[in-house]
Amino acid sequence: MKPAWLRRLALLLLAGLAAAGAAAQPAPARAHSAAPDTVTHDDAHRLEVAYTTLSSISGQVRNVFDSREVAEGLPDIDENLHAIRHSVEETGQVVDIKQLQMCQLMLVNMQEQLAEWRTALGGAHETLEGMQARLAGLAHPPLRAVATDAAAQALVHADSALQVRQQRIGGLLAKRFARTRQLQTQVAANYIQTLELQDEVGDQLRRFGRATIKAAFPPLWAARAISPPPLDHDELDDERYKQEIISYYFVHNWDNWAFMLLIGLVFYGWVSFNYRRVQQRTLELEEDFRYLRPGPLAATGVVMFSLAPALELHPPPVYLALLQALLLVALTAVFARSWARPLFRYWLVLVAFVVVLTLTNASADSGLGARWGLLLLNGLAVGLGGLLLWRLRETMALLRFLIPVTWLFIGLNLLAVVGNVFGRLSLAKLFSTAAIFGLTQGIGLAVFVELFTEAFHLQMLGSRSGEGRAASFDFDQIEKHLLRLLTGVAALLWLLVFTSNLNVYTSLYAGLEQVLTAPHTLGSTVFTLGNIGLFFFILFVSAQLQRYIGYFFGEVGEDANAEARHRGSWLVALRLLLVVVGFALATAATGLPLSKIAIVFGALSVGIGLGLQSIVNNLVSGIILIFERPFHVGDFIEVAGKSGRVLDIGIRSSKLASLTGSEIILPNGDLLSQHVINWTRTNDHIRVDLVLKLAPGTDLPTDLRTARELIEEEINASPYTLHSLPPEILLSSINGQVYELKVLFWITNIRQEQLTKSEILAGIYRRFTAQGLLLS
Repeated sequence: MKPAWLRRLALLLLAGLAAAGAAAQPAPARAHSAAPDTVTHDDAHRLEVAYTTLSSISGQVRNVFDSREVAEGLPDIDENLHAIRHSVEETGQVVDIKQLQMCQLMLVNMQEQLAEWRTALGGAHETLEGMQARLAGLAHPPLRAVATDAAAQALVHADSALQVRQQRIGGLLAKRFARTRQLQTQVAANYIQTLELQDEVGDQLRRFGRATIKAAFPPLWAARAISPPPLDHDELDDERYKQEIISYYFVHNWDNWAFMLLIGLVFYGWVSFNYRRVQQRTLELEEDFRYLRPGPLAATGVVMFSLAPALELHPPPVYLALLQALLLVALTAVFARSWARPLFRYWLVLVAFVVVLTLTNASADSGLGARWGLLLLNGLAVGLGGLLLWRLRETMALLRFLIPVTWLFIGLNLLAVVGNVFGRLSLAKLFSTAAIFGLTQGIGLAVFVELFTEAFHLQMLGSRSGEGRAASFDFDQIEKHLLRLLTGVAALLWLLVFTSNLNVYTSLYAGLEQVLTAPHTLGSTVFTLGNIGLFFFILFVSAQLQRYIGYFFGEVGEDANAEARHRGSWLVALRLLLVVVGFALATAATGLPLSKIAIVFGALSVGIGLGLQSIVNNLVSGIILIFERPFHVGDFIEVAGKSGRVLDIGIRSSKLASLTGSEIILPNGDLLSQHVINWTRTNDHIRVDLVLKLAPGTDLPTDLRTARELIEEEINASPYTLHSLPPEILLSSINGQVYELKVLFWITNIRQEQLTKSEILAGIYRRFTAQGLLLS
């Protein structure tokens, strides 16, 4: 509903308009001139426009940017900027590189937030200025009218009400405008502070490399014990500021934890679902799988916390230590159910040592006792690494890269010993921290690869058992290729985290980015190495996906039933789709304009016309075979004198498994152009024949009837024959005293033709011998 003042104002305006209309009529003859204070029709129209404008401004002023979020967020920004400034200014002789990197990351986040606020406040400032200009355009002197003119007096009252409303809205606009300008000033000041602090943190990070090479402390043999100073208020404030910085980091980076949780839920649900599908084979699975178990909580923790450091390469030391602690707990829970007791006790010793070394590296104490303690721990770490290579070579050699990781652990601890002895304590702690985190991260990624491989194996078992197929199949070859692929991924993730811990990731990334993004010119075409590399990377991922998609659904090429043949057909179509989509994305990733791509395809068409006709013919034939489907995977076909079971229908060629065990690779063009005999198009039945010769001395009428009865009994008794169609036993020839019989019958599986014929022939021989009939 409209406010009461608006209703009254509208009534007054209507009355004023009516009065203005009456005033426009010709005056009586006795009135020689209009009174100077008479209200005209133009005044009434002006009041109507002012009424509409004020209503519009009144509604818009409440929809201007709500500055409460900025007002509530600025104190937190001020406090965190003060904490960062204090942390940067109070950096001691032992530089905490992770703390500086975290401050830099936080400053970038604050700068983005302040820039967003600055843009929003700038828009609000312009909107309020426009409203003030519109309001100023409504200013006019107050109306006056003679007391006897009632209609004019109504317009005067309406004008007075509008003047009051105009002053009220003007005051509200002035307050909003002043508040917006005040917030703009505070945001600008904080933005400038972030720029200054970014420069200061950047300078300290650039000086870190040079400062760590210089000896900040005397050599260990010349150092003297110094009593630690008492804890003062500055140190208490320093701890409080660090806690504020860490709290800000955790609050504003909750998305990393959410993403980790999502990864864990997906992995846990995937494994649990497949375990339920094969729960009748649980006892067998526990023997086959080394680390994966039903209810994989510990395995899920390993997956989450081994991948988590790669999601944030510049976390605070507390965040990184927390992730490592959670990873160690998850690994301990997994190893407790998988390793022998002596090896598990050795792992517990390693965990305890890692915890002690991590706490020592995190300590800010640079006294003589702390340096000797760190020296002792680094020396023990070298021995522990050697023992790890000796005792756990077979147990922990899940991936080959763990061996160089362990050697790197030993080497970095030796460098930490050297740095500590010669007074480079910051460098020693950097090497020591990178070594211990690199080792635990390497072990976690190794177990992650093993867990993912076992989960993939479980997926294949679940898919096959869900469709009633045999659960046993050869997983060794699939595992070998899968481990090689996952090893590369794990090594890449480990390198990212390791170079970040060594504080060389930023410089390496900057150099690599410069190489990959530098423009190169070939004729009139401009390209970058990054785009070319992305092109081949997408093609590689597409090829790997189309290779493993069949395995994911349990397809290993060993099934021959109708369900397997149907599934093989749509898997081929899915592979084709992956290849086409991958090629389209790879082409788009090159960044070339469509005109250049058209030129490339034009050049390819010339090449096709000159020398690639057969390849394109095979590719097109493969697409036709996918959609026309003259045969499926698992069918027994015969083409160009070759016969066998279809193992795979590829994009360029198809594979057949012959009865002798060899694999026949046929180009798709030959399959489409040659005559193809599909023995199992509708079913797996095949009619076979046996030729039997009765020995001389056989009584033709009697013995032939007996022979037919015995042959028919043997065929019907075989489980491999089709009993719905009776066998045909024909006398094909008589050669003297030798009678030749031709036996025609159907078997249920073409792949068991030779086996069935052998067993039936042996059974006929036994039956003939028992009845005194002899075969020639």
